[in-house]
Amino acid sequence: MNSTSTGRGPDRDRGTSDARAGVDRPAADPTPLRWVAAVAAAALPLLVMIGTTLAWRERLPDPIPTHWGADGRVDGVTSRAAVVATLCVAAAVGVLVAGVAATRRRWSWHARRAVAATGAVVAGFATGAWLMSALLALDATDAYQAPAPTWHLALMLAVATLPAVGVFLALGAAPAGSPAAGRPAADLPRIDLAAGQRAAWSEVMVPNGMVVVLAVSLLATALLGALARSAWAAAPTVAVLLVVGLEFTVLRLTVDRRGLRVRFGPWGWPRVTVPLEEIEYAEVAEVRPAEWGGWGYRMRPGGRALVLRRGPGVRLVLSGGREFMATTRDPHTAAGLLNTLLGRARGSGRAT
Repeated sequence: MNSTSTGRGPDRDRGTSDARAGVDRPAADPTPLRWVAAVAAAALPLLVMIGTTLAWRERLPDPIPTHWGADGRVDGVTSRAAVVATLCVAAAVGVLVAGVAATRRRWSWHARRAVAATGAVVAGFATGAWLMSALLALDATDAYQAPAPTWHLALMLAVATLPAVGVFLALGAAPAGSPAAGRPAADLPRIDLAAGQRAAWSEVMVPNGMVVVLAVSLLATALLGALARSAWAAAPTVAVLLVVGLEFTVLRLTVDRRGLRVRFGPWGWPRVTVPLEEIEYAEVAEVRPAEWGGWGYRMRPGGRALVLRRGPGVRLVLSGGREFMATTRDPHTAAGLLNTLLGRARGSGRAT
């Protein structure tokens, strides 16, 4: 394996324009019908809220319960009109956010999907809060006599997350980016492979900081649930912490002839793929969380990154002026294998 690079660009064939690599063009847009379906998924919670409000208007007291104390008794009520108006506005804002994402074609596709999913979660959470209060107060003559929430909390969590799932399903897989041109420069890292030899590299990462944060969060949530004397009060939060926390406590980074892939969680989903065809070159680089706004899976205009800690990482320069960066303990091998595979795929005389 050769020495690391300082970030020089690829060698390009004569006649190939260099201008294309410096322009951050948006990826091809999915069919407009997919974005219509995504916005519809975000709007569905608002429609459910309006429909149930009309259907249950004769069965709900006024005011309705909106807060329960640690003893499970209602200790706060609000007028039905105020609750419905506030939550409808919140859900409508979520739908508006998804609509804005659908129309911003200059944003990267991944950013648009993330914004649309966020809007869907906002709309879903507002509707989930409404359904929890309404179901508990249904047919009650006095709002203060409503029982404490149990499975209703799990329902609220499901209603908050399912619209975002709908957005992801509606949009489908990310559209392919423009193919990269040229070959990695000669001074970029390489790995020596025999002619016709296949190779792959993989690394499993278990960030200690993430594990500690997950454990502390779970303990704190369990303690609060015990103090509130309600397992149901803690259960949804514990479920969210487990699912989200496990996503970042086990990660697998893989490089092979298809490109680079990141698999999250012990189940390997979700998965982020950077196709080999879109990579200009790979280099060793320093990952700095401050440059990406923190830790985790980060996005910014023209770039994405898997940031687990400050330290060594691999940086992929992609077509259209984009980039992808990932924390890894062995960036030299990851970058070297990618550059070797790129050189082989694009007719380089090296590493064949």
